[in-house]
Amino acid sequence: MRQVQNFIREQKMIMPGDFVIAGVSGGADSVCLFFELLAYQKEIPFSMEVVHIEHGIRGQDSLADANYVENLCKEYGVPFHLVSCDIKKMAQESSLTVEEAGRKARYQAFEQAAKKSGRSNCKIAVAHNLDDQAETILMNLARGSGLRGLGGIRPVRENIIRPLLNTRRSEIEAALRGRQITWRTDETNHQTEYTRNRIRLEILPLLAQGVNGQAASHIAQAGLRLQEAEDYIQSQVQKLAERYVHYEEKARPEVFLEREGFCRQEHLMQEYLIRFCLEKMIAGQKDVSRRHIGALLELAGGQNGKSLNLPGGIRAVNKNEFLVFEKNRSIRKKGNEAAKCRGENLQIPGVTGWRDLRITADVFSYEKQIIPQKKCTKWFDYDTINHRLEIRTRQAGDTLSVHAEGGTKPLKRYMIDEKILRERRDEIPLIADGSHILWVVGYRISEAYKVTERTKKILQIQIDKEN
Repeated sequence: MRQVQNFIREQKMIMPGDFVIAGVSGGADSVCLFFELLAYQKEIPFSMEVVHIEHGIRGQDSLADANYVENLCKEYGVPFHLVSCDIKKMAQESSLTVEEAGRKARYQAFEQAAKKSGRSNCKIAVAHNLDDQAETILMNLARGSGLRGLGGIRPVRENIIRPLLNTRRSEIEAALRGRQITWRTDETNHQTEYTRNRIRLEILPLLAQGVNGQAASHIAQAGLRLQEAEDYIQSQVQKLAERYVHYEEKARPEVFLEREGFCRQEHLMQEYLIRFCLEKMIAGQKDVSRRHIGALLELAGGQNGKSLNLPGGIRAVNKNEFLVFEKNRSIRKKGNEAAKCRGENLQIPGVTGWRDLRITADVFSYEKQIIPQKKCTKWFDYDTINHRLEIRTRQAGDTLSVHAEGGTKPLKRYMIDEKILRERRDEIPLIADGSHILWVVGYRISEAYKVTERTKKILQIQIDKEN
């Protein structure tokens, strides 16, 4: 398709002599990507290999996908690499959704193939299209994302390229049909228990039918404009950082933010400067939420000597004219264990923030509704709860009811039986009623709090990542 070839060229995705690893699942998008890359090789000399990830989820269908892609590569003389993995097991061990675990496995496989190639000019080509872009932006908007998330997917990010990002899914399928090219269909793409699928199958069609037929294209265009806005803000932040941020890289790295100059900036730029400082101390800013950013903004205008403990063992403290970010020297091993256990009481009904999670609780009458089978939303019998609920990590004496007849098991024993890695056990969020665990998030709920025929009130708890 001319628009794909032009997009590759405009975005400078592939240069002469590059080595391109294409992720090909066998679906329409990735098959189109495969043929578009072959076509672009006629314009620019570059080498290409294909990586296919077999997720171990769909049984024979999954194996048939791998066979299809392998035969496609043989037909066109493209080297083929198969990577097999157990995504469900990965999801359970890492407390991720199946979607998240699948994405993580794919990019790990691509990066490993790139590393194995030994090529410095390696590009990873993936098949996100314009509809994927619109879905991502809507999903990030609903989850409360900042400007970066609302920009959606980047056409080029480091060595990852997305040649189909400006092309509709319908255009891709029409082009393949026109060339009589077949593709594989993943039936799980039609299951609405996955968030992205609900947006794809229900929300975007509703917007197209009831608001504007080009809703997906307009959302994607808005994303591109927001990416431009984000890039501009980052360029201004870099200039401010050169004036007001000082970094000392030593045995205990420290970041110094000049408070007077910082406090003169607009609120938006203050947030970005805070994140700039944190990025120096915590790569990826894991577990840093908007709640932490708000507390840091308040701290910067506070009294000398005031401090705030942050995730990742970081402390921010006012030292005269500077807000200093440093490793928290006061935290010892025991203190760390206590901090791991420290939780937050749940607002019922209401919303509670804890670490990088947003916990939404609602109470309503039970009228024999169908109980949702969702990983991040659970129903409980509200009248069986004895104490104020909290979200926290494990503590000594925690128990979990694992039998319908009422038998309990120490939480530690449950985690061992479930083969949860030792290093993961202190990180798993728990919804707790005193020492009784209602929900081991990402795993199971307690039998003692399950909805039954006698239930009158439902407590619904939904947990989402907070951007």
